Amino acid sequence: MPRIPRSLCLIPGLSAHKTWRGHNKEFNLGSSDEKSYYLDLLNQELAKQQSVIQAITLMDNHSHEQYFIHDVHEFSCLMRRHHGRYGFFFNQKHQRRGKVAQDRPHTSSIENNDLHEMTVLFYIHANPVRANLTKNAANYKWSTHKLYAFGKKDPWMRNIQFPEWYMKLGKSMSERQKKYRKLFDAYLKERGLIKIRFSEYGYGSWVWILQRKQHVRSAIKNNSHSPP
Repeated sequence: MPRIPRSLCLIPGLSAHKTWRGHNKEFNLGSSDEKSYYLDLLNQELAKQQSVIQAITLMDNHSHEQYFIHDVHEFSCLMRRHHGRYGFFFNQKHQRRGKVAQDRPHTSSIENNDLHEMTVLFYIHANPVRANLTKNAANYKWSTHKLYAFGKKDPWMRNIQFPEWYMKLGKSMSERQKKYRKLFDAYLKERGLIKIRFSEYGYGSWVWILQRKQHVRSAIKNNSHSPP
């Protein structure tokens, strides 16, 4: 299916899942210094605008990230600047030319529902377990799981903001962390090895996806890129 305009993929006021894969599945984030630099550049760009990052896991050839979108154009500019700067660094380091990413980032809005937002965040944090890199997600360095589960905050996590559903898990951070660990463990047992399909229309209930699909087709037909 042809990609639909980002102004229709993303909806202001909703969270969104973003993934960024290396060209031909190459290791675009294969070393620790590359992951560190990617995160450093991301934090620099986040400091310039309102976009909110909620979770991230960096793998060797792709990333999974979750944001709360305030303004679609602003978020698109953030991604363009971030990936452009990182691509320049990566090509210089490896003395190569050409594209670093396989394609533009894949972005999908998430239905405004605690269950769906929670599921996507669990999916992001479960990536290293699903890839057999570790049996305990908290041991994986390049993920915000340990922040959610145990409050362990590395310097590169300075711009992470917890979503509303997480804050409702308890009255204190220790209560939230305990409840989060219980919910995450249940997710791993039930769905941890299952890959989520993120469509251009978003991630949520089938009714919501159908409504999004109808809106997108109508907007494209009428040459309107306004969100619902």
